[in-house]
Amino acid sequence: MGSDASVEAIVTELLPNETVRVKLENESLVLAHAAGTAKVNFVRLRPGDRVEVALSPNDPGRGRIVKLLR
Repeated sequence: MGSDASVEAIVTELLPNETVRVKLENESLVLAHAAGTAKVNFVRLRPGDRVEVALSPNDPGRGRIVKLLR
């Protein structure tokens, strides 16, 4: 597995199938889904939540939510 770039983002929209749209620090929008411990621990995401997103190296428009930031 390669190392993914993790960036801070804000949840802007909840979409079907546990997909969310997040806005990155550089104002770009990315589709993301919960992965790893966020999925195992049933983290409930809401618009306005700050999250850490690991961007895909192949498609910069997709990512995984790694952590919910408080």
